[in-house]
Parts: sequence; structure tokens; C-alpha cells
Amino acid sequence: MLKNSYTILFVLIIAITAIGEISAADGTPEAIAKKVESNEKIGILIEKVESNEGIERCRHCGRFIRIGNIHRDAVTIIGKHLEDGLNSRKTVISGGSEQEKYINVYIFRFEERKGGNYSVERPAGVGFHMHFYENGILKRIFVFDEDQKALTDNIFGIGKFFKRGGKWITAEQLSGEGIEKGLDLFIETIPQVSEKDSIMPTEEMLR
Repeated sequence: MLKNSYTILFVLIIAITAIGEISAADGTPEAIAKKVESNEKIGILIEKVESNEGIERCRHCGRFIRIGNIHRDAVTIIGKHLEDGLNSRKTVISGGSEQEKYINVYIFRFEERKGGNYSVERPAGVGFHMHFYENGILKRIFVFDEDQKALTDNIFGIGKFFKRGGKWITAEQLSGEGIEKGLDLFIETIPQVSEKDSIMPTEEMLR
């Protein structure tokens, strides 16, 4: 009788261990973290042109670009917009062009407005290309080159006018709009962590 009890207990231990191994392979924080580390990362690379004016070709896609003034903080500002946009889309950011997939933003204009919210001498203007690379091959391109216009100069932009609160926005705000549009275009190619795989970071993962 005692021998049979030990046998049953041994079988139960093996079964529980097997279930635990299946769970670990499918959905534990360790398994998910390993999956994210190997499959779900994307790199980012922010660059700006070195010229101050004129017309040149983009070094990545060959399209013509109209070069203008570039604010000294443009790379930092656009980099922050890109990171925030990717994070909100549940994308893990790591490194730059060494990743299998990465996004390059090539800035050729970042001109701040002259004036305030309701009156300007010159509106903000921003121009950049977003390039999506996979295995060293350029897969997608998004072009953003915009100066904010008054409603009287562009009646078809009435939607933007009200969305912006009827104000003259800054170059930082304008660039943020551009990055969001680019990420919306790239959304099908950006690696994401699915809802079922999303987890709260453990202490071990945060180290």
C-alpha cells in the first residue's frame, strides 16, 4: 500500500514538472523576455545634413531635399519623439543600425517659429525623411516637409488648424506630428510585443 502511494506521488511530481516546463516555454516572464530579446527589437538612428542650404539628394533614398536651418537640439528632439512613439506602440528599442530592423530619420530642416502662439513673423518649418531598413535593405520611406500655414493661406488645412487649437505651433510640435505620421505608415513593419506577451518588468529584467 505504501509502495503504491509513493508511486502515485512520483507520477504527480513528474506531471506537475512537465506542466511547469510547458508554461515556462510559453508565457513566463523569462520566456517572454527571451523572445523579445531575440525577435522584437528595433534600432533607431537620427542624422542631420551637414550643409546649410541648397538642394541635395538624400544619402539614403536619393530623393531631392530642400535644406534649411537646423536647430541645434533637432536631433535630440526628434529622437525623443521617435522613442516615445515606438514605446507607445509596444516596440522594444535597442541600438541603432546594427539591428536587423532599424529606423533612420534624416533631418534636413528644423526651423523654429518667430513669434508667439497667435502671431508670428515666420512659422515653424520641419523637413525630414524616415527610412525603414531590414537586413540592410531600405524597405519603406516617409517624407515630411512642412511649414505651418495660416488658415487664410490654406483653407483645406482647416482640420489641422482646429486640431492645433488655432495656434501657431513650435518646430518641436510640428516634428512630433511628422514622426507620428511616419510611424503610422510603418506600423505593419515595426516589430511589436503582442498584448498576450506584454508583461510587467521583473527586477531581474530591469537589471
